[in-house]
Amino acid sequence: FPSHDIQACVAMTTEDRKRLGIFRGMTVRENITISALQRFSEAGVISGRLEQQVVQEQVESLGIRAAGTESLITALSGGNQQKCMLARCLLTKPDVLLLDDPTRGVDVGAEAELYVLMDRLAEQGVSMIVTSGELPELLAVCDRILVLSEGCVTGEFRGDSVTEQEIMEAAT
Repeated sequence: FPSHDIQACVAMTTEDRKRLGIFRGMTVRENITISALQRFSEAGVISGRLEQQVVQEQVESLGIRAAGTESLITALSGGNQQKCMLARCLLTKPDVLLLDDPTRGVDVGAEAELYVLMDRLAEQGVSMIVTSGELPELLAVCDRILVLSEGCVTGEFRGDSVTEQEIMEAAT
């Protein structure tokens, strides 16, 4: 359950952004704050001013490009939708961030921006677990790579010297 994940200080972005990640009929603001509404409320009443202030900070910090925070999330590019999902996760103040195929369905420019954001989060002490079928992505963003095959760890790699070939051999 998502509420249990938040209490455990774990947040996740799903690989299927369109079906499972965004709330299609909602605005950018609503998509970003939905998991952290308690931060903006007192006695069950949400402070719109505080909510908008925090959303604007997230938009600026993550470089989300939108016509405004009241725009529908579906009006944004895939990369900006992905950044909104990341902003939602970050508002829960996670200790661990699970990123499932974080650049799936985004263009090359958004992919590079997401890598920079992930790097910045790591520098801030956020631990991330990244799953991806894209080996270059894993090599670019991971300090440690575990290869799983049929439910078992078949390889563990650390450092910059690991190659795609070594990973593929562990996978097969």
